[in-house]
Amino acid sequence: MLPDLSPFMALRRHLAIAHHVPGRIRVKLAAAALARLPDVDPEPFIALTKRIQGVNAIRVNVASLSVVIEYDVRQIAAPVWERLLAGDTAEIEAILRDHIGRTA
Repeated sequence: MLPDLSPFMALRRHLAIAHHVPGRIRVKLAAAALARLPDVDPEPFIALTKRIQGVNAIRVNVASLSVVIEYDVRQIAAPVWERLLAGDTAEIEAILRDHIGRTA
């Protein structure tokens, strides 16, 4: 079962890929978003990411407003991350259905 995507969808428009090499991606929150979203909670993004099969580690850097995600490139193709941040809801749901709980 997919989680409620509305918290992620609200936050993701403020996220951008700051650096990406296969197996490691850094996603950054726009500083301007803090003015519009004073109570930004990264937890929905983190919780959703933790459920993706192939994610090995997640590190949050509050000072730089970024999250580093280490992942297994054999389980998650690099373009998947771009689609999670830019795709429409149907595309994101399809990606998550394919990557969440495959072994559960």
